[in-house]
Amino acid sequence: MRHRAKILAGIGAAAILAASLTACSSDAPTDGTKGGPAGLHEAGVLNDCVALSYEPLEYYENGTSGKVIGWDVDAAREVGKLLGVETKVNVMDFDGLIPGLQSGKCDLVWSGAYVNEKRVQVADAVPVLRTGTEVVLRSSVAGRVKDPLDLCGLRLAAQTGTEDEAHVKEVSDTCTAAGKKAIEVTGYPGSVDAVPAIRSGKLDGLADTTVLAATLAKKNDDLKAVPGLFPSSYWFGAFTNKGSKLSPEVEQAIHTLIENGTLAKLAEKYGLNPDDVAKVDTKAL
Repeated sequence: MRHRAKILAGIGAAAILAASLTACSSDAPTDGTKGGPAGLHEAGVLNDCVALSYEPLEYYENGTSGKVIGWDVDAAREVGKLLGVETKVNVMDFDGLIPGLQSGKCDLVWSGAYVNEKRVQVADAVPVLRTGTEVVLRSSVAGRVKDPLDLCGLRLAAQTGTEDEAHVKEVSDTCTAAGKKAIEVTGYPGSVDAVPAIRSGKLDGLADTTVLAATLAKKNDDLKAVPGLFPSSYWFGAFTNKGSKLSPEVEQAIHTLIENGTLAKLAEKYGLNPDDVAKVDTKAL
């Protein structure tokens, strides 16, 4: 399909860029000694920014309160340990994450964000976990969806500003070009926020990553994940500000965590497939 080629091309470009981090920095770094590596905006602190409502990658320990945990968050904390600094987790809306890097609010964004051409134009990226777009539908609807065009005319939610939203809109364009009804796409800050609307019948389902789709289907008997409608050959990434002196330090730390098995162990802890953890040679992705 047309969108498959586009996604794969984006990942190829992203992987090359991720392996060639630049050295110049536009941020206000620490001295690189007592305050941790150069490039941090706050001495001794790695400010990691995340958007929640995305179990098991990042979520509140008690559902709506408590400690922020998840695979992404625990992994970022491990990066902080290797850098010899404290990791501070900052919660914000998803569409504010990359701007947060650019403004200096965030040193690191590790929050279920895909590596794509648009993002690597403004941020340095390290691929960390394989994923793909998947839809979760009310069980009464899921049985008749076998092909992307079976989504035509449905009412779907997607997290605002994500590749999942873009993929659904692209299929919707294909629907209208084929003379079928468009997909009605509603944006939400977090996909799980749409679950009540799905249950009430206002929506037919949602589109998100394979990670969240599996979690939602497991926790909700009235919802069913429908795999295979979109390609899964793309990656979640960890992002730092474009050209920051911190970028190579974070990349090396992540590679160490991949090589020593830490990220794989965290994947098992959170019910993810350890085989989906990226390999160190990002050029091969």
